Amino acid sequence: MYHVRFLKVPYSKCSLSLLKSDSPKKSRTKLNDGKAVTAPQIISRPQAFSGSTCTINSVVTLTTDLGEYFFYGNATLSVSLIASGQLSSKTTNVIHTKVQWKPGMRALPIELEVSMKQLDRIMKNRGVDVRFYMRVGLNIDGESNDENEIYVDSYGDTLSTVLPVTSLGFWFSGAEEWRPRKYDIQWTIRYDNDNQRYVSRDIPIGVTSLKLVEETGESVARHLWDSGILLGSFLTSSQNNRDLFVQQLRAASKPMRILELGSGCGTVGLSLSKVFPQSHVVLTDLDSARDVCERNIALNCTTNKSSRANGKVEFSSFNWDSGNNTAEENAKVYDAEWDLVISCDCTYNADSFDILTDVLLKVVSRRTKLLLVHKERHGSEARVFELLREKNNLHFQWRQQLGPASVKSTADILVRWDNE
Repeated sequence: MYHVRFLKVPYSKCSLSLLKSDSPKKSRTKLNDGKAVTAPQIISRPQAFSGSTCTINSVVTLTTDLGEYFFYGNATLSVSLIASGQLSSKTTNVIHTKVQWKPGMRALPIELEVSMKQLDRIMKNRGVDVRFYMRVGLNIDGESNDENEIYVDSYGDTLSTVLPVTSLGFWFSGAEEWRPRKYDIQWTIRYDNDNQRYVSRDIPIGVTSLKLVEETGESVARHLWDSGILLGSFLTSSQNNRDLFVQQLRAASKPMRILELGSGCGTVGLSLSKVFPQSHVVLTDLDSARDVCERNIALNCTTNKSSRANGKVEFSSFNWDSGNNTAEENAKVYDAEWDLVISCDCTYNADSFDILTDVLLKVVSRRTKLLLVHKERHGSEARVFELLREKNNLHFQWRQQLGPASVKSTADILVRWDNE
């Protein structure tokens, strides 16, 4: 799959003058000594904004999930600037345009020129809580535009759609400065807290979607990976082969205790919490993933226990090298009985195969189903399944390809051979 990514989130600086003294219609004021002086003409706010514009800039790229390959082909991207009140779900499409991605590109600058008058009117109407968002996705003309279609051909030079991206909300901070013969207002884009580090994605699951944030930086753990996205979509789809899969999981226990190793942004665990709302889901990863994962838990899991059917989703820091964990962190993982253990897209690093399989075998009991999901990035990944069979006689019970063959993402359920 291909993802639109922000290399630079929206940024800008807009300036205009509210007072000026060089107007052809100068006003005159008589002083007590009888002399007349020229006074600056006051330009009203609507007048000042009427011909002024603000340019909002950003830079995007179009790559595979880990950024290994840039899309090599032509793609028309749709860019929208959206305004929304923080206390209201109502949105306003401020401006919409199209930009062209061409073969050989690694980055695509975006410039949106917006009327200052329009921005001022929106902020006046919405109040101080208004936030703006830039959304970039593939432009699809006609009736073929399906937001839930996220599969693409990763090896050709054409594609049907890509995973769109949305900046987190920003606002315009105005700084006023008086200078001789001029009164300036400068508007600068600002983000709440550290929101400039993050972007937002809507991942379709069934009739609804997960709203997930990920980092804009280079971190592996804090990005969305293809297999997690595809599994979430698959779990909640209406495909016939999905029914048997879900029934097998439900047969283990209800409510279930679910453990995810290497959860990253939490896509898979959160998808499962939607499928099995009574379950207790524990998402684990290095502590560096805590912030992004807990953000996504807060975005997708209500605090109202009745609406979650008493289920629970939580993050716990856990290093596969148990010696680097606290006693409490190890106990959280090793002292529980798990109905389902998941590891998604954790087979990309051959150096971690032994330690990963050792952890998996420690947490898998006779009642546990082990779900491994991976996007094949190199042939050595098969060694993980060989090690699980060699170390503890774990074999495939169920295998399902996720998405088209070109995506190369597969879900596997493994159980002990003597369980079948």
